[in-house]
Order: sequence, then structure tokens, then C-alpha cells
Amino acid sequence: MNTLACIPAFNEEGVIGNLIKNTLSFVDSVVVCDDGSSDNTTKEAEACGALVIKHSENKGKGAALKTLFEHAKHSEFDIIVTIDGDGQFLPNEIKKLTKPIQEKLADIVVGYRFDDSTEMPAYRKFGNKILDHATNIVTNLPIRDTQSGFRAYSKKALDLIEFSNDGFTADSEILISASENGLRISEEKITVIYDTGHRTSTKNPISHAGGVLGSLIEIILVRHPLKYLGIPGIIAILIGLIFLSYTFTVYNEKLLLPISLALISFTSLTLGFLLVLSSGILFSINRSLFHK
Repeated sequence: MNTLACIPAFNEEGVIGNLIKNTLSFVDSVVVCDDGSSDNTTKEAEACGALVIKHSENKGKGAALKTLFEHAKHSEFDIIVTIDGDGQFLPNEIKKLTKPIQEKLADIVVGYRFDDSTEMPAYRKFGNKILDHATNIVTNLPIRDTQSGFRAYSKKALDLIEFSNDGFTADSEILISASENGLRISEEKITVIYDTGHRTSTKNPISHAGGVLGSLIEIILVRHPLKYLGIPGIIAILIGLIFLSYTFTVYNEKLLLPISLALISFTSLTLGFLLVLSSGILFSINRSLFHK
């Protein structure tokens, strides 16, 4: 099976060249999407033997992956490997990811980073785990590292996967789409190098995690509105009715209006009706968009 390595890159001068040289030892070809770099990423990548597709401006990792996937769909390659351009992953582990696809045991293989990950900062590990759990709510799959950029895909997987996010949420959205299309997803333990001697992140980790989590919550609510909005809404309505009953009871017995109970009842009923209404609207949107 022919293998193509796809590398999204943004300002990776000084790193991308060696990464491409090492990667070419384990794949048949390398394509790089230079996502609007202001340095010599493109020149360095081309000089080391990669085909480069350049964005005129920085659009985000998801946009780079879209460009790479579209290129791969129209190529003759059987397996596509994505590997980040910052040098954190080891190209000599590519075979570990492609083997399950070659043996027809999986359609997508995700490189799992977290065993013995003592070098990963605690805040980063915590943030990744939150994003993993949020993604797994939608996929119903126990994927341990949903944010890993080191993955292998079969050509079949590329043809079925759809995603719209141009940012880092694309990593999760790809897995959600794969799960919905019945693709087989597995994981393989990989090595990750956090101290590469170069900058390995282009975004503040808090804003990164917050942005991805916000997008995931939006996806969760749109895909499962009855479960995550409808049921809480019904519970809120029931609580509101209970407090409303207490309010009437107190008023009938003492001829005094218990303001606190009335406020709780009004707030709970209003919130409940809004949640139920929202869940109904999103359920209708969900059916029209994803169940045609």
C-alpha cells in the first residue's frame, strides 16, 4: 500500500526540513500545507522533497487539514498519515499507525500520547482530558487521545469524513464524523517530544482549550439536544411545579406570598420551558441536517 504523509505547518522554519527528510524514509511521498507562514517554511519544505500547498493567509489547522485531505482524495495513495509540523512526533513510528490499516483491522488509527507522559504539563494534560471526554460524548467511543495530530487514515475513511471547523476543533470533528459513518477507529501508543528546542504551539493553551471546548459543546447540543437540553428542561419544569405548589400552599394557609419560593418557581419554570423549546428546535435542525 502506498502511503502519503500530510503535514499542516505554520511558521515551522528550522524544524520542517528534518521532519520531512525523516518522514520520507517511511512513506512514499510528503505533502505540506503551509498555512500562511511568514517565514521560510515553504522554501525549506520544498528543498527537502515535499510538495507544498500554500495558503495566502493563516486560516487554522482545520483549514490546512481540509486542503491536505482534498489533495489526498485525488491521489493514488492508499493510506494517509497526518503528522504535525512542530517535530513532536517521531516519523519512525508511522509504521505502527499504518499497520492496522494494512491488515484491514481499522480505518483510522490515532496515535495515543499519554502513557508515561510525565513531561506533559499538568494543565495541558487536564485540558486534553476534558476535550477527550467531550468528544467521546458524541462518538460513544472510548478514545483516549482525541486531540492527537499523529494519525493514519485509509482512503475509504477520507472519502466518508466531513468536517467544517477551520480551527483545532477539526481533530475532534473528524472523529465524530468517522464514528457516525461507522468507521473503525483504533489507537496505538506513540512517543511525543515536548522539548524540541523550538516553539511547539501557536496559540495560548487556555484560549485553545476554551475555543475547542466551546465548539464541542455546540456540536454536542446540536447532535443530542433531547438528552442534554430536553431532559434537564423537564427536570427544571418539575422543580418549578414543586415550588409553585409550595407557594400556593403557603399562601392559602397564611395569606402571605412567599417571594423566595415564587421566584424559584418562576425561574425554574422559565428555564425549563426555554430548554425544552431549544431542544425541540435543535432536534428538528438535527433531523434535517444529519438524517436526510
